[in-house]
Amino acid sequence: MLDNRNYLISDIPNYDPQPGYDVVKAATYQNIGIIRLLSGHEAFHVINYQDVKKILMDKNCIRSPSNEVGAPSILPTLTPKDMLLNLDFPDHTRLKQFISKDYSLSGLRWLEPVIIRLTKKYADEIAQKSHADLFSELLDHVASETNCTLLGIPLEDQHYFRKLSHIVQIADPSDVEELVRQFELLYSYVMEHVQGKRPHTNDGLIAKFLQNRTNCQPPLSDEELTAILLGALLGGDQNTLTVMTKIVYGLLCMTELWQKLHDEPALIPITVEEMLRLTNLGNTSTFPRIANQEIRLTTGTIPAGSAIHADVILANRDPGVYAEPLLINPYREGNRHLQFGYGMHNCMGQELVRLEINTVVSILTQQFPQMRLCQDKLHYLRWCEGIVLRRPDELPVIL
Repeated sequence: MLDNRNYLISDIPNYDPQPGYDVVKAATYQNIGIIRLLSGHEAFHVINYQDVKKILMDKNCIRSPSNEVGAPSILPTLTPKDMLLNLDFPDHTRLKQFISKDYSLSGLRWLEPVIIRLTKKYADEIAQKSHADLFSELLDHVASETNCTLLGIPLEDQHYFRKLSHIVQIADPSDVEELVRQFELLYSYVMEHVQGKRPHTNDGLIAKFLQNRTNCQPPLSDEELTAILLGALLGGDQNTLTVMTKIVYGLLCMTELWQKLHDEPALIPITVEEMLRLTNLGNTSTFPRIANQEIRLTTGTIPAGSAIHADVILANRDPGVYAEPLLINPYREGNRHLQFGYGMHNCMGQELVRLEINTVVSILTQQFPQMRLCQDKLHYLRWCEGIVLRRPDELPVIL
């Protein structure tokens, strides 16, 4: 068995972000804290695993009021009201049921050969070199081209919409006017697909959703379809790429574990789950909710009308749930983490993320068991720092 005692997430350089909030009263796993969000509002900070899970499931902890002008928010601007992340019951359920089958593991199986083909294609290209940038020469291509195939978007559109989606996910609060402009351009791009003004393939999800929109009752409006597809465009590309890049970076920082995954591929899915549990997407881990009635938790009581920050990343490190929570343990059992949310607002793209990361890690560890990060550049990697997107923007490796 692998001696993994030295594999702590805290030992990976720059892996964890600086929180995107100010602490007013520190939270513990026994007591609720208070933080100040980017919007300036105070929110109850909950980090206990069971309490975070309860909040994520509770229909009285609602999302839509935090996407209004002047509301508590982690973002510098509003997002389309019909996006799944902004909807509550029953509207959320109606839209989620429409897409859930296509984003299930069985619904995505047709995409697995595409991911394998893309990963092997770019892996074979870098295999001809002694050094490569794994981010720009492989991971970036796999994430983007997979999502284009899934949605049915022409690959030549990447140069346009990916610049926009990158800016949107960074969500830089220093120039809100420009951020809004870029968001509107991205929204318009997706709306043009919905309205038939841009070409897309007949076998992707855009065409399928348009064809099946009347199966939803009432039928999906253009705005609802655009919001669904906007979430799919952002999440299936930039978010997937961010998590995949950070996990591959983290594994490459642990050379013994990388070799172990080559020797015992059966450990890859469990190890990926461990890394998912410990990986933050951006500098915050969840969107705030509003309590529409008093919420009683094991760590305290939240008054009606209060903003709540249910901190998923810290809940996933609750020592009351995970023995040695910062340890990356490829033998951990019962790792039911909250990385993809829980209850109604669980991430629709979680099986896509797992499929891509497991495939990429499997192929890379088998083909390049000796792959190493360039140590002289390790502490000088270029990082992209944002609210919903934080990752290395380069992964220089020695093959």
